[in-house]
Amino acid sequence: MRSAKQAFDLLSARWPVSDGRAYIAALEACESVNDGHVSDESARESFLLALEEAEIPYSTDIER
Repeated sequence: MRSAKQAFDLLSARWPVSDGRAYIAALEACESVNDGHVSDESARESFLLALEEAEIPYSTDIER
């Protein structure tokens, strides 16, 4: 994900589960970035936890 907005859109429209503590926390965190209540890094961490909760494989390696 390149932005909290993209993460929010994915979580709200295409996520394989619609419940779970990490999922709800990630939705709230990604939405709150725009309000300035949550940092990008906190939203990223919440999104990664939602990935783990949904058992979606991911890598945090960045290719340049």
